Amino acid sequence: MQKYKIITSRNNEIAIKEVIGVKNKASDEVILHEDILDILFKHKEEIYRKLIDLRGAFLLDHIAIKIIDPNNTILIFSLTPSVEYNLIVQNLWKHDKSFSVGFQKNNSFYPWEKAYSENYFNEIKYVKEFKHGFTFGFNISKKLGAFNLIYSYATRSKNQGLLDYYRNHISELCNIGDYGYKLIHSIYLNYCNPIFDVPSITGKQNYHKKPFFRLIINEN
Repeated sequence: MQKYKIITSRNNEIAIKEVIGVKNKASDEVILHEDILDILFKHKEEIYRKLIDLRGAFLLDHIAIKIIDPNNTILIFSLTPSVEYNLIVQNLWKHDKSFSVGFQKNNSFYPWEKAYSENYFNEIKYVKEFKHGFTFGFNISKKLGAFNLIYSYATRSKNQGLLDYYRNHISELCNIGDYGYKLIHSIYLNYCNPIFDVPSITGKQNYHKKPFFRLIINEN
């Protein structure tokens, strides 16, 4: 059984599909948490305090942690909540495969634009990247028990070779995401369906605040 529910936040209304019952095993469709818009801003200052020290590492200007529970319900905690907020209120999230569980299974590291639907490519790129001055965005996804974690990053750097640079530092960037997840874990517990045991990440996550970036110059 399924129903549609209209939620209202800051004078915006969007339809969110709410699946009744246990896990929707037949679908990889992500379901927006019914309070996702309010949560994005309700904890804005707290998230900023917790994650701000991670900004600047590897030239990062934006960090968001997306958590998808076993029922495929997604919540997002973001340093720049307007990125995700605008995608949702404009219904562009439906055309961004970074909101798809199935897409994460085959893409553990990918540039943001790889997930954009062709028909909405320019709209999403404008709202998600250009509007915030980002020159490059990418995601790292991983499984944690029955949960899916997506670490979403963006930079305003104008250096060349950003894709290769970040691809060569996936391990360190994953550590940054893990550390960020640990920091917001207690907030997420307030909103996750209580039927699930929310997994923790143990161990020490190391990251370098200002890593060396080698500028790539094409010589003819």
